[in-house]
Amino acid sequence: MKRPLLAAIIALATACAGTFAGAGAVSGGNAGPPTRQLPTMSVVATSVATSAATAATKAATAEERPVLGWMTTTGVPVSILSTDGVVRWVLTPCGREAPVVQGAPIYQTRVVIDPGHGGPRDTGAAGPGGLVEKDLNLSVARSVVFLLEMRGISAILTRTGDYPARLFVRSELADSLDAEVLVSIHHNSPPGLPSSHPGTDAFVQHGSDESARLGGLLWKRVTDAFSIVDVRWTAAVDSGVMTVRNTRGLDAYGMLRHPETPSVLLELGYISNPSEAQFFSKDIYPFYAAWAIVDAIVSYLDTDEPGVELQAGRVFNPQPGISSDACVDPDLG
Repeated sequence: MKRPLLAAIIALATACAGTFAGAGAVSGGNAGPPTRQLPTMSVVATSVATSAATAATKAATAEERPVLGWMTTTGVPVSILSTDGVVRWVLTPCGREAPVVQGAPIYQTRVVIDPGHGGPRDTGAAGPGGLVEKDLNLSVARSVVFLLEMRGISAILTRTGDYPARLFVRSELADSLDAEVLVSIHHNSPPGLPSSHPGTDAFVQHGSDESARLGGLLWKRVTDAFSIVDVRWTAAVDSGVMTVRNTRGLDAYGMLRHPETPSVLLELGYISNPSEAQFFSKDIYPFYAAWAIVDAIVSYLDTDEPGVELQAGRVFNPQPGISSDACVDPDLG
């Protein structure tokens, strides 16, 4: 990324900050610690939750395009299991069936962005100064959806606030919306070794050329953008674009194993590294990271640009995601 583009990002974020200053936090969300309050995202959190549904409603009627998902009145996107035309039985974030009546239809959506973790139990990694991964992931993901919508690309979040959502439910939402892209946003921990370059990792689906190309584009754009920032980076010795399979030979991460949609799990950096955490805490950071992510997604959708080649994969058995018993659904209205 060249410095003129960096200047454009800063100008955009500054303009958005002026537009959105003073707005309240989204209902049911978690604004995070005061040191990284993001006023630019507070309105985005409210508006982005229904942006894909609103845009699709204006573009086509239900007779012209099938309704593939539902946005509840509380801003929670869900997959539809069945309907009688009045009551819709949906798949809740915790994987249960529930009836909803009011809300807005969601049509085919090109891009689904997954903010990793969420809720009081699945907080993800923690950094110095009260930085919490679930909140940082959501801030970046909101910015990604916002910038995609600005470029005319329909996009939606798998979770729109601080609540848990099981991995197969997040994946099912992308598949049910017939998405072309699913990107799961994360920040890593613990720190790797001191590095001259960012420790970004793009984990891709085993055997999927589409996922590999998307992962290669994401890794290249993010590392190029981050490399010009004055940060003392950390990285794993094999950081890059790769598969991660468990000892059974399956994709180790549920966000890669479950969906049919071409998917990438993107670890942007190490939240537990104080120098990186300081960078991540800046108000500009969500827009800065999102700009690189969006540029990669647009290139994937609109060009034949190849991604960075895969490296040798890892073998790893991660801890399972949140269980049904531990998962508490948000209010669906």
